[in-house]
Amino acid sequence: MSTALVKGGMAMMGAGGVGLGGWALSSHLKQEEDAIKTILKSKGHKLTSELPEDKRQEAWTKVAKTYVLEVNEDLRIGTGNVSADNIRDWCVQNIESKSKGSLLRKAEKWCVVYSTFTDKLKADNLVLETDASTLNGKYSSLGDLQTEVDKVQVNTGSGGNSNGEKLKKWCETKSDASHSESTNSLYEKFKQHCSKANTSPKGS
Repeated sequence: MSTALVKGGMAMMGAGGVGLGGWALSSHLKQEEDAIKTILKSKGHKLTSELPEDKRQEAWTKVAKTYVLEVNEDLRIGTGNVSADNIRDWCVQNIESKSKGSLLRKAEKWCVVYSTFTDKLKADNLVLETDASTLNGKYSSLGDLQTEVDKVQVNTGSGGNSNGEKLKKWCETKSDASHSESTNSLYEKFKQHCSKANTSPKGS
């Protein structure tokens, strides 16, 4: 093969490489130019701010409870106590912003419709067990979860159901956690130890 042909082939390969690199860069830059709202919708998310008006306040209240459980420095949107109204206002203010890494992560966490452990229980036709004596009987089967439950502080006047009261409080707190693929393992433990069959008529 002639040197000219080899050089020509390498030049074509080089041009193709530049083309692919340029496409990837262009795609990345386009996402940077898109509004957060557009990106979230393209991922299949529904925006809490676009729910029917009579559903929004309940949804924002749910987000505020989850925020207390799951906020960290990367996801924090304010200092001190952050209320449902604070989260709503933050989302409305930032949802039209151009995509930036940190803003997008926060919006994807706090500004979209999601399911909590309670919502998932309902979908599984279960409800939260609230009877401390029943939960007391489940305490011995907690396994590695027992260490976490033991950290819960309860009234010392709980009598013989103190472990049940600890588990009850843990279950009530975790009921506001967000359900996703990454939290499903914890949800399965929550379901096993914190729930009972829903005996209410459907639709009630």
